[in-house]
Amino acid sequence: MKKFRSLLILTMAAVFLLTALPAVQAASTFIPGAHSVNVVKYDDLTTMNPAIGNLAEARRVALAPNDYSGDGKPKRFAWYTPQVKVPGLEISGMFEDAKFVIRVPENWNGKLVVVGAPGVGDERSTDAILADYVLTKLDANNSSYAYACIDKGTTGENIPTPDGKIVPWAKAMTALISEQDTIEEWNLRLHQLTVATKDLLKRTRGQEPSRTYLIGMSNGGYVTRYAMERDSDLYDGMLDWEGILWRANEANIVSSIADAVNAWQVITDPKATAEQKNQAYEVYTKYGLPAESRFLLPYHATFYYLATVNQLRMEVDPEWKHREWHEFLTNAQDYKDYNFFTRDKAKARVAKFQNTGNIKKPVITVHGSWDTLLFPNVHARAYETLVNKAGKSNLYRLYMIDHGNHLDSLVAHPSVDKNKQLQPLLPYVHQAFDILVDWVEQGIPAPEGKTIGMPSSSENAIDLRTGGEIAKY
Repeated sequence: MKKFRSLLILTMAAVFLLTALPAVQAASTFIPGAHSVNVVKYDDLTTMNPAIGNLAEARRVALAPNDYSGDGKPKRFAWYTPQVKVPGLEISGMFEDAKFVIRVPENWNGKLVVVGAPGVGDERSTDAILADYVLTKLDANNSSYAYACIDKGTTGENIPTPDGKIVPWAKAMTALISEQDTIEEWNLRLHQLTVATKDLLKRTRGQEPSRTYLIGMSNGGYVTRYAMERDSDLYDGMLDWEGILWRANEANIVSSIADAVNAWQVITDPKATAEQKNQAYEVYTKYGLPAESRFLLPYHATFYYLATVNQLRMEVDPEWKHREWHEFLTNAQDYKDYNFFTRDKAKARVAKFQNTGNIKKPVITVHGSWDTLLFPNVHARAYETLVNKAGKSNLYRLYMIDHGNHLDSLVAHPSVDKNKQLQPLLPYVHQAFDILVDWVEQGIPAPEGKTIGMPSSSENAIDLRTGGEIAKY
């Protein structure tokens, strides 16, 4: 595992996105219900503006595809680098402890994109991968979308360890330890941001958005799914990027990652027999991962499994075993006898905020077939089944991206993807957004759900509409 240690800071940033904004002015009535509101006019709202880009760069490196050629340091590919400047206003602030950012271009196309931040990440976590794309998607009038994102109110605090140390991953682990910080709050904050942004646009630009789209990544995918199931009057369509599925009586992130923790203990046990190890690998097979993806397991098992299951299990099932946040990366033995489905109080908690699949507007999911954190059968294919059971299959499409992982930053990573077997999801997320817009606004149905194969060259992606190959940029 020594080769993975140097990735620790990058890894924890990827899931939980640790950096927070500095404090700004105290109170403001610019956005009712918000405080610490700061309004800045920029010549460029994209991350090519250092005032925005410098705050977003660590998140970009942690989440996005990187060019590791040359000196081996992660650099940004041209195909998702903005080529135009987009002048306009950036409004940042807070609803209680939830930070948000809103960007309104001078040339506004009358539409809005609202984003659910990934992990327990901050409000700038998707600037390079989503904000840049929609802000620079200019129409014939050189107009583009307004954009809004919120950290969901649970980014955590840098609490010192018992021996007084501040560690890079502290905020990731402390995000849900307060009674006030809950998964239910995530849904409240997304609703609050959407209503406030629509009101802001109406007051400042003379109209509410004609269309409002949702995009959610990982934990943000759960939140946006929830919104389309229960709050769909606010939105016109949704793009779900490898979203989490929460269910009380079916496999979920806590039950599946607990299984993965136990399986990994067997796989790495020098005393385990070959038969025992093969049986342990079957856990991953059951959850939808092919044998070819197993080279990715050490990465997520080292950095993610215990962190993820402890953080979320402590939220939904604190009666099992209490752990302090600084113990979240250890004590795998806690899950040896754990069975989420026998934990009645935990199931009751999850039932309060679980997904239903009863979507009311068009939804597209993009998920990697080699997602070794959010297993395909648990989160993607299971949600498709849930939507079908709700009788809403006509509103749903699942595009499973072959050789796609949870983190695009692992694609061609010299310590993880040495043989360059992965392909990024970002080109398909961008395509899927365009397909969603055509579906909603022109009535052009999205292509049927399918698995998307590998292009012949890393410079290309598969066209979701035609199945042919296209250049990423």
